[in-house]
Amino acid sequence: MGTNEYGVVIGNEAIFTREKPAKIGLTGMDLVRLGLERSRSAREALEIIIKLLEEYGQGGNGGYRYKLNYMNSFIIADGKEAYVLETVKRWWIWKKIKEVWSISNLISLEEDYDECAEGLIRNAIEKGYVKKGKDFNFKQCYSDRFMTRAAKGIEREKRSRELLQARNRKFRVKDFMGILRDHRNHYQNKQWTPEQAKATLYLHARDPLINRTQTVCSLVARVGKGGNFYYTTGASNPCLSPYFPIFLADTEVPEGYQEGKEDYSEKSYWWECEKYHRHALKNFSQAFLQIQPSLKAFEEKMIVDLEDKKINIDQVLINEYFGIARGMVRQWGKQLEKLKSEKSNWFYRYYWRRYNKINNLTIEK
Repeated sequence: MGTNEYGVVIGNEAIFTREKPAKIGLTGMDLVRLGLERSRSAREALEIIIKLLEEYGQGGNGGYRYKLNYMNSFIIADGKEAYVLETVKRWWIWKKIKEVWSISNLISLEEDYDECAEGLIRNAIEKGYVKKGKDFNFKQCYSDRFMTRAAKGIEREKRSRELLQARNRKFRVKDFMGILRDHRNHYQNKQWTPEQAKATLYLHARDPLINRTQTVCSLVARVGKGGNFYYTTGASNPCLSPYFPIFLADTEVPEGYQEGKEDYSEKSYWWECEKYHRHALKNFSQAFLQIQPSLKAFEEKMIVDLEDKKINIDQVLINEYFGIARGMVRQWGKQLEKLKSEKSNWFYRYYWRRYNKINNLTIEK
């Protein structure tokens, strides 16, 4: 995911199709970066990604600690319009978004598309995915049903659509922050823990076989006539990490922020948050309740200051907000030491012990 100085925003998801991904090619993340580097509008970004896809193809390993090959889905937006673009090999299909949309780890376009690559339908007919003369349904023709179900894409897309429809399109930035933190039934079940997580929007890892991945960062962008505003957690756990502002006019990354590399580093904000996250897993329900009041108050004040009061935003202010967020996380981290550990199953504990060892991270009992 990312944005550029012209207010173009792109989000990318892995999708799994009946066509085998190429061993070499542009990854979805490459296409996001290149689209943002070269575009000044959502439509231009759409056309750039299509051109790159047709010329170079997509492929390569999109995994980190294990191999993962997939095709790609994109949402591309600016202050005036938005598109959903989905791909198979060098073929593509897109639709202009008229109301709301969301993507997850499954094909979202069916018969409701505006344009597609010339060979996409012909290939489907030749492979027997659809009979000649029948209406072409991209999702039905090309979905790898097993991998799509394994990735929980169906449930997660359904949940995101429910949340988007629930507010009748009267959204504020804080609403989107809440959506990206959604645990489905967490607010009804105060004892909910990541060990119970299945198809939540914010992914919690919990075992080495089926649920072995988690969200690594979250971004909310507001673009349009009122100005462009961008907020990120800069951390892998949006339910436990505050959003702070980034990438506003004439500003850089907040002073003191360092991304996460392969191994734990006490200098890295990403790893600092991740270490506290892994502490919190010992008693998640209590850890969650402890940080929520300060997190909510900080974000609400930040949004009002930046968007409603229209305070002059410069590097000093960006640094200040990040400093407050970091201080809040550190204060919460000290409170975690007092929490008593809850019981959890052996498989769950084994998963996190293994990753703590891999990451050179020591978590006290």
